[in-house]
Amino acid sequence: MPQFFFGIVIRGLGKGKDFGFPTANIKLNDSDLSIEKGIYAVSVNIDNQLYKGMLYVGTRPTLEMQEITIEIHILEFDKDIYNKQISFQILHKIRDEINFNSIEKLIEQLHQDKEKVYIFFTNY
Repeated sequence: MPQFFFGIVIRGLGKGKDFGFPTANIKLNDSDLSIEKGIYAVSVNIDNQLYKGMLYVGTRPTLEMQEITIEIHILEFDKDIYNKQISFQILHKIRDEINFNSIEKLIEQLHQDKEKVYIFFTNY
């Protein structure tokens, strides 16, 4: 049975936007939920409208962070959704979390991940 996650969009550091991948940072309603670290293709529900997205769950090791974050790059989306309740469903894991030796390598990988998400949705 598919699992849905619910949360509120909160402000993050803005690094995703700086890298060309703006994200909705999510504070889950149920903090006991655990999602394995990595990148996923997800379906996102905002105001009863479905969108395709690329979810990241992890500690952002390339940025030398330690706190787990949950953030979604919503494909073909450009709206202010801060403080909105949203839900998402994980559909497919793209890869595990990786610690890159440079921001440039991270951004290069994000472009590859995004392409894999698009391919997943083409075949979904």
